[in-house]
Amino acid sequence: MKLDAHGLSDIGRKRENNQDSYLLNDKAKLYVVADGMGGHAGGEVASKLAVDTLNKVFSYTNRSFEPSSYLVKAIQEANNMIYEKAVQAPSLKGMGTTVTSLLFSYDTVFIAHVGDSRAYFIREGMIWQLSQDHSLVSEQMVSGGATAMRNIITRSVGYDRQVEVDLYTKKVAVGDTYLLCSDGLYGFVSHKEMAQVVSSSLLTVAAKKLIDLANQRGGDDNITAVLVKVEEV
Repeated sequence: MKLDAHGLSDIGRKRENNQDSYLLNDKAKLYVVADGMGGHAGGEVASKLAVDTLNKVFSYTNRSFEPSSYLVKAIQEANNMIYEKAVQAPSLKGMGTTVTSLLFSYDTVFIAHVGDSRAYFIREGMIWQLSQDHSLVSEQMVSGGATAMRNIITRSVGYDRQVEVDLYTKKVAVGDTYLLCSDGLYGFVSHKEMAQVVSSSLLTVAAKKLIDLANQRGGDDNITAVLVKVEEV
């Protein structure tokens, strides 16, 4: 399989630091977006520790493992690392991070997800959301209720001693493009706009265009986009 991948992160216009992190591991065909949370730099620490842990796990292994279970275990390992770091440093207590990841293997992509960062799939100008937000607003919508606490997430990596990871699988085809992003992007850029930008631009150009759009509309949060296009299967 041949992939083309590009990532970009921006602090936005309202935040003092960037708590988003991302990973492009082309050798392992692993791609990750993490959006950290927690005061006293906890968000930055959590998201960076998550992507560093996943990168390390997949950099020191071979392809004899079963991809989906290994990806889930890697995120659970990141959860342990972040949780223990907070235990050792009380100023980091309560930190955590979203993790949304893609792992490509043969003709399949595995999507592992915790939190409210998102994974999208774009084909022939159409876009589909692959992940489901672990947030109060998302869960209330599913149950038919409503909530004003839009930014409260119900699941994160590192906040508790254990974490449940959602896992999805999808067959890939040449020309497919996958987008991972933090809420600083999808909160300001519509699905239609995402599809239009990604379908009409090189990945490097598309990532910048998407982030520029979010900033033009306020840039209230950190903004991160990772794009992966399938060039050969």
